[in-house]
Amino acid sequence: MPSFSSKKAEFFILTTVVIVGVFYTLSKYINPYAFIDTSTAVEGDEIFFFDNVKEKAVKTIKISDQSNLVNNLGTYKDYVEDLSSEKGYSMVFNYKYNTTTNTVSFYMSLTSQEYTLKANFTEPGP
Repeated sequence: MPSFSSKKAEFFILTTVVIVGVFYTLSKYINPYAFIDTSTAVEGDEIFFFDNVKEKAVKTIKISDQSNLVNNLGTYKDYVEDLSSEKGYSMVFNYKYNTTTNTVSFYMSLTSQEYTLKANFTEPGP
């Protein structure tokens, strides 16, 4: 004769299977709407990177004095070109310090699979 506890175990297992089945079915209907699409945030990474490089080049001039400006810009140039290659971009970052006018002229070019960005600008020296 079957015992009462075996009926409890069968009921527990059957209830568990039904609950898991309900959650699985609900997840199939809710799943496409629950995920947030983050791909649009990554699409403009080249533009953000390029603008950031330009902004930090100007900041490098402002925090430098005349004695270490060329050294700081050289270090920044190496850093930017290495960082861009790690991201899969081709970056050309050139500068020329004119001591007579105390200005720094920049030429920047960033090439990726989707974009080619270029900029020429001049900033006053320290």
